[in-house]
Amino acid sequence: MPSNELLSSTIAELAPRIRSGEVSPVELTEAALAQAEAMQPSLNTFITLLPEQALEQAREEEAAIARGEYKGALQGIPIGLKDNLATAGIRTTLGTKVLQDFVPDEDAEVAIRCRAAGAIILGKENMEEFAAGATSNNPHFGPVRNPWGTDHIPGGSSGGGGANVAAEVTFASLGTDLGGSVRLPGSFCGVVGLKQTFGRVSQRGLLVTSFNGDHIGPMTRSVADSAIVLQAIAGHDPLDPSSVPVPVSDYSAGLARGVRGLRMGVPSNYYFEDLEPDVEEATLRAIAALEELGAISVPVELPMMKYIGAVRMAAMSDAIVTHEPFLRSNRDDYGPDVLYRTLGGQFVLGHHYSKAMKAQRLIQEDYARVLQDVDFIVTPTTPLCAPRIDAPYIEHLGETHRVRGPGSGLVSRNTSPLNATGHPAITVPSGLNHAGLPIGLQFIAAGFREDLLFQVAASYEGVSPSQGRRPPVLQG
Repeated sequence: MPSNELLSSTIAELAPRIRSGEVSPVELTEAALAQAEAMQPSLNTFITLLPEQALEQAREEEAAIARGEYKGALQGIPIGLKDNLATAGIRTTLGTKVLQDFVPDEDAEVAIRCRAAGAIILGKENMEEFAAGATSNNPHFGPVRNPWGTDHIPGGSSGGGGANVAAEVTFASLGTDLGGSVRLPGSFCGVVGLKQTFGRVSQRGLLVTSFNGDHIGPMTRSVADSAIVLQAIAGHDPLDPSSVPVPVSDYSAGLARGVRGLRMGVPSNYYFEDLEPDVEEATLRAIAALEELGAISVPVELPMMKYIGAVRMAAMSDAIVTHEPFLRSNRDDYGPDVLYRTLGGQFVLGHHYSKAMKAQRLIQEDYARVLQDVDFIVTPTTPLCAPRIDAPYIEHLGETHRVRGPGSGLVSRNTSPLNATGHPAITVPSGLNHAGLPIGLQFIAAGFREDLLFQVAASYEGVSPSQGRRPPVLQG
């Protein structure tokens, strides 16, 4: 498909052109909708596309800009929302037959903030059923396909959003991240995926969420764009008990500061275990590139990570409580992978849950200690590149692993710990494997230091071998 200069731009590049009147939000939205319709048959990224509403929004924002009412860098920018984020009067299915006709009465807080910033919502994006998995192989609405290889998963559970950003359909998509569900599509689709600090962005309107560790975060084409989107959605929400009243920084201000003199923690345990050779090689190259930029490598150890498996007990308990009413009323409407993954939670006893909370606390203390001595931590985002859609099992370093359902933790091995600790983490593309599939690099910072995270990620992005690469679906 030939390149459209507008669609291949970033938000940061387009924003001044929209503000000046050089680029029309209506024409941009029309181009994005045409791209969505062209890509839908091959990628299956949307559950509900909203062309009429999107064009009406675009006309309103274009008129507002003409009146001198400029709202900021997101104004007139087409974005997508994962279909577990409530939208008033618009079907919100959570990717499941159980809620295929559900229409919320209110918008999620992040949707309210995006609309207030002038963003144009193209539609509700396909996802793993109930956001419970890492593949986005949806049994009810069909699998989302990866723009870098349509036989491969895009990652989950926010796969529709990751694929849309990579395929130049949306300029940003909001996903949800309970175990890596923004960062995994970011890594597998070759885009930037952010899980900010727990409490930085309101969860209100995130449907069927966990009580412990769920986040709403952006997938974008650049680190600068991630900073722009977080600027719009961050901030205290007095109606969300998990939202924290911490001042919001100017996230774009420090993007060019570089990493010279910053101390870079390189874990000596856990994160560099079980890596595919291509992932390990790309990560070591990235660390060397950061050292050339002036970062100082510091080996760090996170000994309590040996207990990370125990934290899963808490997540299983959360899941069974969240799903209880639906299991009573619509059990037969569940896909089998999510059903059997969820049912295990009923066997978690109270003392198991308490031990999980103790393990989580010990792990949090580990990160707090390490982040006193280094400015940021660097890891591979995932141990492997995107598996095939038709692979229920994969052979990884001589062992067989499930890709979906119970026991499928390999894919999210390096992302899920940060949901337990609440620390901000971002994935940035760091190259391609031998089959041409993207690899991601993950940065971790102390709580509420998203400004530093963007600074580091932007510095690496400038030297990443992924710069200028476009997925094959855009080149055919």
